[in-house]
Amino acid sequence: MRQGRKVNIFLTIFLIGSLFGCATQHVSLPNENVKLVGFKPGSEPDGFDGIKWETELSTLDGMKHYRRDPSYGGIEFYIKERNTLKLGKGKFRTIQYGFWKGKFYVGMITTQGLSNWNALKEAVIDKYGEGSRPFSNKEEFLWFGKDASMALRYDKISKGGVYYIRSDSMMERMESKTTP
Repeated sequence: MRQGRKVNIFLTIFLIGSLFGCATQHVSLPNENVKLVGFKPGSEPDGFDGIKWETELSTLDGMKHYRRDPSYGGIEFYIKERNTLKLGKGKFRTIQYGFWKGKFYVGMITTQGLSNWNALKEAVIDKYGEGSRPFSNKEEFLWFGKDASMALRYDKISKGGVYYIRSDSMMERMESKTTP
């Protein structure tokens, strides 16, 4: 993966985090000397919460529209009416499923409070490995795979956490359809 693409992924993750009050006020990019780490062997997901990348929204039951992000011509976010996702012992504030042009693209979980963040962090690291820590002074972890990118971050000021995973092949199509 090219360094420019990695920076683009990082900025996208930062912007998503900003939507949920998890971003800090100062933006800085990872040090070029930081080694970007992938998922532990055999753990790269091919979707989120049992929904495979590019699954058609129309084939899923119990999805309720939550919000619309205008990026890339519109990403529609849904929540499940009866969500059964279990990931650690923490309580999640919101579990969202993002669709672009009706196809599943991104999964996102937000937490509130340090104990919920720690439970989520422990569960994600246990399942996927340590990931990269691009900043020594921030609670932020990044993973890069063959078709999935993932971020986990906590903001001490807002006490909010966000866990985000997306399909890179979908992201490439989204970028190619919305750039001149």
